[in-house]
Amino acid sequence: MSIKALSKIFVVVAFVVFTGWRVVGHPAYLDLYANDPRSKPELRAKCAICHEPTGRAKDANFLTEFGREFKANRLRITPEMREKFKDVFLSADQPVSGLTADTISLATSQVVVNITVKSARGKYVPTLDRQAFTLLEDDREQEVVEFFGEDAPMAVAVVLDVSGSVVEKDLDRYRNSALDLAYRLKPDDTLALYTFDESGVQKIRDYSSAVSGLKPLLKQLKGEGNTPLYDAILTASKELRVRPERRRALILISDGADSASSATLREVEKQTFLSGVSVYAIDLVNTEKSARRSPERQAAAQTLKQIAQESGGRYITTEGGFFLLTSRMKLKRIFTDLIDELHSQYTITYEPDNLRRQGRWRTIRVNLEQADLTARTRLGYREGIE
Repeated sequence: MSIKALSKIFVVVAFVVFTGWRVVGHPAYLDLYANDPRSKPELRAKCAICHEPTGRAKDANFLTEFGREFKANRLRITPEMREKFKDVFLSADQPVSGLTADTISLATSQVVVNITVKSARGKYVPTLDRQAFTLLEDDREQEVVEFFGEDAPMAVAVVLDVSGSVVEKDLDRYRNSALDLAYRLKPDDTLALYTFDESGVQKIRDYSSAVSGLKPLLKQLKGEGNTPLYDAILTASKELRVRPERRRALILISDGADSASSATLREVEKQTFLSGVSVYAIDLVNTEKSARRSPERQAAAQTLKQIAQESGGRYITTEGGFFLLTSRMKLKRIFTDLIDELHSQYTITYEPDNLRRQGRWRTIRVNLEQADLTARTRLGYREGIE
């Protein structure tokens, strides 16, 4: 037998062995289950959930019932499978454990969107169920992986601009606003406090549901110099990304005039998307009439508006674009409304059925079963963002 013929036989045998190894024991087969956000941690390394470990692929009962459905579904896990095979998946109301947000976002390409629903009278609408929502990406309906109602715990990052562009009277407003927010949180909610100025971004209070100790920290607020706005949003978003709470919000209080960041606006948009964060930009700085005639102030306000709207949050000012606050009560009502919105929100995760990575913009839209209700969520995201 010639060397050429032997080479061909070797290639054929190697291919058959490789194919059999792929079917029986290739780690990626199990990894698809292990990286699912609702897979049971104790089963993520056990191939027995899919097939008989000591069996052969040609055996009649080699695949388990889950394995057969998994294979028939082209190695995709659907919401129906998660509900059907309760012995290998966590229930929807159990917290995800053992998986970082990076793993969830990258391995399953999940998109997280927060949704605010209002009635025709402008009132927030809680208590809707999963069937009330239809989520579309580029006008194509998407399969929902997870749905969380208004009772789901929430993590809130409050990010305060204490740079040189902020005057002392604005710092007083910051202190009062942060306290009002903390008092309105539910027992299972958590809040962290960040500041930024010329010294960089500082986390002055880690995530906690406690209000005690917050007031002394706020009294110490002072700052000066340049404004690393983008760096601050990036830092807070990255830390929100690894929080166990599936509902996450970032409340930014600033004039929006970045002057010292190493991060870019595009990087901020990317990170808020990956973290599933809605940004609420509160403009408390543009309080003087002269600000309305300042191109710099107007450009700063537009930046805040862009960040908020793209993430599904809000740019919050009074009508006309700027706050004209004469009392703490007016400001308190604004933050009371904001917390009411956050506590009425819904969160949906889905896996886009179009896996192309061409760097184009994908539009997200939510339709509601009731025609008299309106939904607000993030505008979309850019392909290949991970």
